[in-house]
Amino acid sequence: MKTGTSIILLLYLSIGILHGQQTDADKGLPGKLMQDYFSAAQEYALIYNGKEYSRYEKQTTNHPYLVNAEFEEGTISSGKTLYPRLLMKLDLFRDELVLQSPKKLYPVVAEKDRIDYILLNGYHIINPSVRGWQDLIGDEYVVLLSDSIYPVIKKYIVTYEEKVNGLSIEASFRIKERFYVVKENRCYPVKNKRALLNLFPDKKKELSRYAREQKLNFKKWPEQAFVTIVKQYETLNK
Repeated sequence: MKTGTSIILLLYLSIGILHGQQTDADKGLPGKLMQDYFSAAQEYALIYNGKEYSRYEKQTTNHPYLVNAEFEEGTISSGKTLYPRLLMKLDLFRDELVLQSPKKLYPVVAEKDRIDYILLNGYHIINPSVRGWQDLIGDEYVVLLSDSIYPVIKKYIVTYEEKVNGLSIEASFRIKERFYVVKENRCYPVKNKRALLNLFPDKKKELSRYAREQKLNFKKWPEQAFVTIVKQYETLNK
């Protein structure tokens, strides 16, 4: 992998912007800026220090990425340091965060054990092992929908399928969503309204009434409905 020197050179201008100082070569770099420059360049080199991403060879009718197949700006938290405005996409089938390297030379896979969390497509994405949840829900990236007393999680199950269509083979990805609530160090699957309310028997009637009042649609908008009910339960127990 070409990281080190090449990435340091590519980051020259961006580091100047980050520090709000000029980077014209003829003006030189003050000692402090030079030190900060190499420190930041080294940090970014660690972000891009992954294997090259292998593109899919076969054409499919859909894509396996979170929301969009194109690279979009996102943020990575690594070692409690934020790296904003990075071009990325999340491959749900391979469980890989794909980064567009500087100058768009090639896409690379971010090293998962370096990542605290990801902000992408309006979602807060985490590696379950960061929370110690890997034995509860697996170690694939998950979306953290709500992060309070009872975290609400969305997990994607993606499979690759091929079927014969006349004289050709049609390939596609089948994407399913699974929702979970973490309670008392256990991860409970919630498929519907009943399953969710059964997690909170002491406030079941109040929550059921609240769901009707808010006109929550658990079939059409499960993400919103699950989060709303869990937050209401937390409010009732304050």
